[in-house]
Amino acid sequence: MKRTMLLAFLMVSISGMAQQLNYGSGGTVYTSENKKLTSDEVRQLLSKNSEALAEYNAGRNKKTWGNVLFYGGLGLVTVNLATAMTTDNTTSTYNPGDYSPNIKSERSNLTAAIIGGAMIVASIPIKIGYPKRIKKALGLHNNGTASIYESQPTTTLLASANQIGVRITF
Repeated sequence: MKRTMLLAFLMVSISGMAQQLNYGSGGTVYTSENKKLTSDEVRQLLSKNSEALAEYNAGRNKKTWGNVLFYGGLGLVTVNLATAMTTDNTTSTYNPGDYSPNIKSERSNLTAAIIGGAMIVASIPIKIGYPKRIKKALGLHNNGTASIYESQPTTTLLASANQIGVRITF
């Protein structure tokens, strides 16, 4: 009797730990019950599958580098263009006996804006590619847990001004 109770308890605890993971937008991962998971929680769930964990870490790394390039480039472009718009690179000289001044205008240096634009362009394929890695990692995890996972039914009481009801989700 003790042995069957222990076996039943272990099976229930294993099926509770084996969760189907879903990908949301922006790199967020949700459980099958639509609970949002942090990246540390996802890493903990994927720790048993080294291939899925490596793929997930590669996807998160790509997301980080894509964000660094994109926002760094955006900052360079913004600061350089704002500086160029607010500085006055004109010089004026007055010659004796001349009634009009000589005005010389110099162009602003847009090197930082060009570098920032290149950083933004370089971030686009990186930011497009990271969801594929994360989805692949979640697919590897879900393929391993599909045979032992069973969703638990939930019961919710619904009430409004005109109606009352019970929702059962399987």
